[in-house]
Amino acid sequence: ASARGDIDADLAIALNSVAIACKRVRALVARAPIAGNTGAAGGSNASGDEQKKLDVIANDVFVETLRACGRASVIVTEEEDTPIAVERASGYIVTFDPIDGSSNIDACVTTGSIFGVYAPGACEIKDTDSAEETLANCLTNSLQSGEALVAAGYCMYSSSCVFVLTTGDGVAQYDFDENVGEFVCSKERVTIPDGDKMQRIYSGNNGNVNLWAPELKDYVAHLQKGGSDGGKPWTYRYIGALIGDFHRTLLYGGIWLYPPDTSAPNGKARLLYEIAPISMIAEQAGGMSTR
Repeated sequence: ASARGDIDADLAIALNSVAIACKRVRALVARAPIAGNTGAAGGSNASGDEQKKLDVIANDVFVETLRACGRASVIVTEEEDTPIAVERASGYIVTFDPIDGSSNIDACVTTGSIFGVYAPGACEIKDTDSAEETLANCLTNSLQSGEALVAAGYCMYSSSCVFVLTTGDGVAQYDFDENVGEFVCSKERVTIPDGDKMQRIYSGNNGNVNLWAPELKDYVAHLQKGGSDGGKPWTYRYIGALIGDFHRTLLYGGIWLYPPDTSAPNGKARLLYEIAPISMIAEQAGGMSTR
């Protein structure tokens, strides 16, 4: 298995499978209105969110592609109630949100896919295990700290299709070139702007501000008045898709926040396949993350 900053053959195969899934989902998103794949699917996911048709279809694409690669032992996805045992071996733990921002699909607004690749778990999953033993071992292997991530990234489906990846040695950006059908490296090392180069933008669901902790409300009001240097007031931007808001923050600088509130004391963003991967990217790009 790879350590942070290294890519061995197994990790390369796993990441290539994720990229293949993202290319397939890109095409599905682009054709969703024509193919009749907009609107609700009629169910809810493990987090209680209403599933869109593309949530279900994209989830099947990721699961199918990762099963076929032979380098994932466990898959954790937002759209399934429990982890999926793939190979009865010590492969990587791959987590993903197949369509982040799926509420934007019908309006053709930015969406994306988020993924994390964790080190192989300590519990071996055997063919002879019972269903209960398999599930218990899957859960044990999946519930790892973000420090166990060996790779993280996302694919954004917008005016262009962008694939952002870190393996623990900086962050790179790849853009999908339709002429060759591949992701082409456009930025070898992405760093979050700081100082005078940083744009004063904060991003979060301001509609929930009255539900936030008093100190956070005060901090946002402080930004709106110009921050600690008393300069230009910070601008508010919010797309409603983590990927779109974070990618802007990655390239322009600023703050992205999704705090807990009185209606969700533990927050709503998911640690394994959203916050931990995004935090790894932010830190590898020179930023920071905190709870």
